Amino acid sequence: MKFAAFGRTQWLFDSIQAAIREGHQVVLIGTSAPAPEYTVNEGDFARLADEQGCAYFCDSLINRPKYVQLISATGAEVAISVNWPTIIEKTIFDQFHYGVINAHAGDLPRFRGNAVANWAILKGEKKVVLTLHQMSIELDAGPILLQREFPLTPKTYISEVYQFLEKNIPEMFVEVLNGLGAGNVVPKEQPSGPELCLRCFPRQSTDSKIDWNHPAIFLARLVRASAEPFSGAYSFLNTQKIVIWRAHPEQLPYNYFGIPGQVTEIRCKTGEVAVLTGDGVLVLEEVEMNPLGRRKATDIIRSTRSRLGMCLEENVMRLNERVAELEARINKLEPKPTDFSEDL
Repeated sequence: MKFAAFGRTQWLFDSIQAAIREGHQVVLIGTSAPAPEYTVNEGDFARLADEQGCAYFCDSLINRPKYVQLISATGAEVAISVNWPTIIEKTIFDQFHYGVINAHAGDLPRFRGNAVANWAILKGEKKVVLTLHQMSIELDAGPILLQREFPLTPKTYISEVYQFLEKNIPEMFVEVLNGLGAGNVVPKEQPSGPELCLRCFPRQSTDSKIDWNHPAIFLARLVRASAEPFSGAYSFLNTQKIVIWRAHPEQLPYNYFGIPGQVTEIRCKTGEVAVLTGDGVLVLEEVEMNPLGRRKATDIIRSTRSRLGMCLEENVMRLNERVAELEARINKLEPKPTDFSEDL
């Protein structure tokens, strides 16, 4: 089957190669600028297109008339897509007999939109569902072709979900391409009704900043949802950024008074550090802080007198004091202006 491929990520790159090995012919590859965490870029897709002797473009504005004409000229029967960054319009869908098939790391229609696997961990879901569906005008609302599940536990990190996606997305694209050609894969309409849908919006790196007033169970989810390949959940130690890569929640076995962010225990035998939250403690296992790098928590946090977090009011006060001190020093160094008025 002749197919086109639109999108970014290693998953799409591997899917194209898997489909080629299965005997399908790629006739067009379209991509755009990668995100920082991606392991392949536009150059990799360009080289793959050159190796296969197929058409290629790099432009997020896929709906331009010249790309519609290019698609039509290739004779592609179907397109596969992973993480295309802009809205694809109906004029593109209509160029393919089987439409554009999208890989979506969410249980449709429950998880539509962006960063759905991260949101699933944050929400405490029991599973992530990888869905291949035909794209439609409405976001992530097209008919479902194939789904596979990955169980989530209170110890699952986003990196494990990504390993599941890395393996299964290429396999599922091949299964769907084979099935469409043989008539074994039949699109299934999604259930309708806004009450069935959960719209997930994009996440930014600053969303992973820890607010120690939240419960420990939520903060542990934040750590797991922000881990590699992302930039990690983070806080501050003595105004310096500290990234928390591994952590788990615990409840204290006694009543207590304390301010969230306070270090409550240094566990030298395990390398763990317990930090007070709005409910329970977040036990830090592995952290990172420049220039020390990634270490056991006890290698960086060594005192129960430490407190994590950033107090803006205190930092502004210190900054003002420092500015006043510097201004006083400058005034002492500057010579006083000479008054020549009496000599005139």
